[in-house]
Amino acid sequence: MALDRKSADFLLALGLACAGAAIAWLLTGGLPAIGIDDAAITRSYAENIANGAGYVYNVGGERVEGSTAFLWVGILTLAYWLTPAPELAIILLCGAFTLTAIYITLRLVRALCGWLNIAPAPAVWILSACLAASPGYFMWSVWTMMELALWSMILIWMVYLLARLVESDGGRSNTACLLAAAALMPLVRPEGIVTALGLLILSGIIAPRFWRAVAGPVAAAITVFVAVTSFRLSYFGQPFPNTFYAKVSSDKLQGLADGLKYLFDFLLRSPFAEIFVAIWLGGAIWAMAGTVQNRPGARALLVTGAAIFGILLAYAALGGDHFTLWRFYQPIAPLMPIGVSLLIAGALSAAAAAPVRGAAKLAAAAAATGAVIIGWMQYYQARFDIRKEYALVEQGLSFGRFLNRIEPRPTIGVGPAGGIALAYDGEILDLLGLNWVEMAHANPVKVGMRNHASFDKATFWKHAPDVLAAFNRACAKDKSLAFWPHADTAFDGLFSDETFRHAYVPVAFLQGADCWPGFAKPEWLIRAGPGTAIKPYDWADVKVME
Repeated sequence: MALDRKSADFLLALGLACAGAAIAWLLTGGLPAIGIDDAAITRSYAENIANGAGYVYNVGGERVEGSTAFLWVGILTLAYWLTPAPELAIILLCGAFTLTAIYITLRLVRALCGWLNIAPAPAVWILSACLAASPGYFMWSVWTMMELALWSMILIWMVYLLARLVESDGGRSNTACLLAAAALMPLVRPEGIVTALGLLILSGIIAPRFWRAVAGPVAAAITVFVAVTSFRLSYFGQPFPNTFYAKVSSDKLQGLADGLKYLFDFLLRSPFAEIFVAIWLGGAIWAMAGTVQNRPGARALLVTGAAIFGILLAYAALGGDHFTLWRFYQPIAPLMPIGVSLLIAGALSAAAAAPVRGAAKLAAAAAATGAVIIGWMQYYQARFDIRKEYALVEQGLSFGRFLNRIEPRPTIGVGPAGGIALAYDGEILDLLGLNWVEMAHANPVKVGMRNHASFDKATFWKHAPDVLAAFNRACAKDKSLAFWPHADTAFDGLFSDETFRHAYVPVAFLQGADCWPGFAKPEWLIRAGPGTAIKPYDWADVKVME
């Protein structure tokens, strides 16, 4: 019977993963199989490593860790070593990780129902309806090509293993798996070490008789973290990924204020998030009291709740980010509805009279249908913001291939730094600092666009690239140029500076129907021999968008 339940859960998880990915794709009008711009950055590193160039953004350039997910880079490196075009394989791998994360979540819900003496079937189906109402999770975990699916899978796996451990349902195999999960957490993301240690130590406190089983994974997590930090110090010269220095402000109060705004925005605007969190808050209080009273299931519920609140608070402390649909909170999307699933399933189990139970089931089905519709509508309304993340890659790839045909190849300064890195063979300077050590460290206090506020004018002028590529903006229909206003937060009003206007010329890069605006140094334009491919403009002819 246990094997049959596992098989049923796997088939349900498979159906949810396939349906969720398809719905996420359909509601946006189709997502290209190229991932988003940040994922393209990670892929460019993996491609360079696989080709023997090292962990670098520019081939022959400085060593820089512009991708936060160390393990994901290693996995993608293997993919690029096997094939020069691994896009489909990466999406399938993300789908497999997503499937596994959902399957483990279903197993966790069944286990919680068993410990809490709740009928599992209603909880499983309510959870499934909530997942079906969350296309944003499948967009982020399957289609973006980010490490999110891997992070979600490992995190949920650790929660499940610890839940079994604290409820005395573990064994040698469970302990071995826990060792593996603890070792992987710091490799997936840097904050994995804090997450792993927090969950392990909490489990050791609430179930002290299992301290030996917890001690090994704690040692494993610390050992791996020390090892990867030592590698970073020896290879890159700094203990954390360059993205940390580019994104996180040294002004902790400012970072916390930004992070709390991010958290409250998620709670107020993400469908049902405030309901899920409120139920988990009540569940955590019940679980703490139940742990003292040694109630079955209380410890497992407390571990699960700690993982949810830990992730919510950790990313608030780190300042949040700017991506659509609250990217940082998507890895715990499968865990969030567990509380409401258990609550409703428990209420159904408590309904003794058949007519009452039937009416409750009908009400639950209607509520689930409404939840799915609301979740899909919210995602559909965000489709333009979602597609913009993929459009950056498409624009970067097109412009990079075009620029490869221009001689001499210019050194280019860019904002979006992913798609262009996969296509352009010349030197690229990431003006936002994610892939440029000097720019990331130039100004520790970040002011401006959240997570993309590392631009520093002094550093820019020190290296002054031949071209500033604004390929993410299109020319006007009449091929005239229009640029954003001087108040642009990402580049500190650079384009309205008189110094900049003397040093650079507005240009349009032309290829058939395509037209990309940009700025170029006059001396490079002379060497490039401007013609039909590059059209210079007078500053007086440039429109400034308000």
